[in-house]
Amino acid sequence: MDVTVVGTGAMGAPIASHLIEAGYDVGVWNRNLARSERLLGLGASAAPGPEGGFGSALVLSVLPDDAAVREVFVESSALSAMQPGSVHVNLATISPSLAAEAARLHNAAGLEYVAAPMFGGVPVAEAGRLNVVIAGRVEAVELARPYLREFSAALWPVGDDPAQATVLKVAGQVLIASAIQAMAEAVSIVERSGGDAHRAIEVLTSTITPGPVYSMYGALIADACYEPARFTPILGRKDVDLARHLADAVGLRLPLGDLLSELLSEAIASGHAARDWAVLADMQRRRAGAGCHDE
Repeated sequence: MDVTVVGTGAMGAPIASHLIEAGYDVGVWNRNLARSERLLGLGASAAPGPEGGFGSALVLSVLPDDAAVREVFVESSALSAMQPGSVHVNLATISPSLAAEAARLHNAAGLEYVAAPMFGGVPVAEAGRLNVVIAGRVEAVELARPYLREFSAALWPVGDDPAQATVLKVAGQVLIASAIQAMAEAVSIVERSGGDAHRAIEVLTSTITPGPVYSMYGALIADACYEPARFTPILGRKDVDLARHLADAVGLRLPLGDLLSELLSEAIASGHAARDWAVLADMQRRRAGAGCHDE
């Protein structure tokens, strides 16, 4: 196999599909084997699991969190089973501390580790237009580059330290969550005052807040449409909390990050865990104020 995709969930499946369409011999492996069946029907091969080294010298992993990455790559026999010189490209958002640990463990096993977290949700992955922040040894990055181009709009190298790619990704996630909450608050003011949410989003995203994040999430907020989820409050809180823990480790405090974690926790507790994290707007629409009174 030319490449193996480890993790064939909502993001991994379209990534594997693009590689298959490009003509690569693609192996797929998932902890729940049923989630790979559609890809097998498209021409992928069933790759061996961690104990078999995943069956190729280039492995792209798309796992949901630190725990999954540890289970599949750190606590298993994967690193000892992979071919010497193999390249593991981790496309998931994990903690910078785990990225640094993974790089050390891979290097000790004679392997290359590249961090390549992605900006863009499921529809962006399906369109092959992800933005990938990438860090690792130059030779490893160059080997992976042709494969990553098949599902990316752009690659953004940030040096040879894999942890730095994850730092930038979690920082970006705080920015996206902030944009969602800010738009939610702006739209709630307009709606409560009798205005039209769609017109408000059109004006705001055409003037003071242009850009894909504001346009995409603004449309979801105006339509109050949170299904199917592009990115859930659970994943959003995970990423915001990664940023908060990183800030704490380097002697910073993130007041806005703390608030966003609290708001995302509120959305989860209110039964919105499986919806898009733009559901923060629904929470805001329902949030009653104490009112303001002149002295």
